[in-house]
Amino acid sequence: MSHPDTKQHWSLESLTKAYQQGYMAGLAGHAAETLPFANSIPAAAWEAGWVDGEGQRRLSAEKLNRTPGNAPGAKKRA
Repeated sequence: MSHPDTKQHWSLESLTKAYQQGYMAGLAGHAAETLPFANSIPAAAWEAGWVDGEGQRRLSAEKLNRTPGNAPGAKKRA
C-alpha cells in the first residue's frame, strides 16, 4: 500500500507548530477556511488545533455569559 505523501516528511515540531497555529486561529474566532496549509498532513494538524481552539473559545464565551443571576437553576430575587 503506497501513500501519495511518501516522499514528504514532517517533523513532530512542524506538526505541533501547525496545530498551535490552528488552535490560536480557532481561539481568536477565525474561520476554518483560513487554513494556511495545502499539504494534507500539516492541514490536518492545523484543523485539529482549530477545532480545539474553537471549542475552548465557545466554552470561555459561555462562562463569560453566565452571571450568578443567569446560572441554570438560580432563583430570582424579588
